[in-house]
Amino acid sequence: MAKNKKGKNKLAFPIGIIAGILAVIGLITVINFTVETVKDFTDNTAEKAEYEEMLGPVVMFDPDPFDDLTQADVSQLLNSAVWALLMSDEGADKYPYSEGETFGIVVPQEDIESYFVSLFGTEIDIASLHSSIDMSEYEITYDAALKSYILPVTGVESAYTPKVYEIEKQGSSKILSVGYIGNLAWAQIEDGEYTAPEPDKYMKITLRERSGGMMYVSSIQPVDGQEVIGTTEPTRAPETEPSTTEAPSVIETTQSVTELMTDENGEIITAEPVTDENGKIVSEEPVTDENGEIVTTESDEENGSITEEETTEDGSEEE
Repeated sequence: MAKNKKGKNKLAFPIGIIAGILAVIGLITVINFTVETVKDFTDNTAEKAEYEEMLGPVVMFDPDPFDDLTQADVSQLLNSAVWALLMSDEGADKYPYSEGETFGIVVPQEDIESYFVSLFGTEIDIASLHSSIDMSEYEITYDAALKSYILPVTGVESAYTPKVYEIEKQGSSKILSVGYIGNLAWAQIEDGEYTAPEPDKYMKITLRERSGGMMYVSSIQPVDGQEVIGTTEPTRAPETEPSTTEAPSVIETTQSVTELMTDENGEIITAEPVTDENGKIVSEEPVTDENGEIVTTESDEENGSITEEETTEDGSEEE
C-alpha cells in the first residue's frame, strides 16, 4: 500500500506543473481578451472617420455658425446638400444636361432634398422653399417648370476639410470637436507625402438623432482651440529677446568726468577737465582767482600734499 502511494505522489508533480502552465495560459488569454475589448470601446477612430466623411460637404464652404437650424442660412445648407450629392458615389453622371439658356446638370429637387435631410434633418421644410431660395451666389439655378436645379459644370475649390478630434455623447445627441483644415495647407510635403497641417479654426458641431437612428447637423458653433483636447500644444513662456543697452548720450558721458553746470538761464555749461603740462588731470572743476584766472594745483612731491599756486600775468608763480 505504501508503495502505491509513493507512485501516486510521483505522478502528482508533473500533473501539477501542467495545471500551472494551463492556468498561466488561461490568464494570458483572459488579459488579452480584456485589453482587446477595452480597446474596441475606447478606439473610436472609425466613428471619427465616418463623421468626417459626413461633414465634408458641410465644412467645405465654411457656412456661418448657428445655434439652431432656425438661425441658419438656408442657401448655405442647400449648397452643402448639392455638393453632398455631387461627391457621392454616383455623383452627377446619371443626370442629363440642360438644353435651355442656362447650361448645366439638371438634378431633380427630390434628389437634393434627400441629401438635405440626410445632413440637416427635417426641421426645415426644404420642399416648400425651392422657389424662394436665392442660389445665384453659387451659380445654381432653380427651374420651377422642371422642378429641378441646374448645377454648374465648372469645378469649385473648397475652403476646408474637417478633422474630428472629440466625440462627446449627451443623451441622443453627439457633440463633435471639429478642426477646419484649409485645403491650401495640404500643400506642405515631407518625404514625398502630405503632412497633416494644423486647423485654421475649430467648431463644435452638434448632431441630433432622427428617425432610423441617423444623425443630422443641428448647430455649428465656434470654439477656442485650447478647449479642444489634443489640438493645441502646452502653453509656453514667451521667448524674450536679449535686452540691448543703448550707447550713453553725450550728456551722460560728460557727467562722468565733470559735473554739469548751468548758467543763469539754465543752459548747460560743459567744462573740460584741467590738465597740467604733462597732460594729467589736476582738477575736475577749474579753480579761478578774483580776476577769473585759472589756479592750477600740483602735489608736493615730498609729502604728497597739494599746494595752490597762482599764475600772474607775467607768468611768475605766487605762493
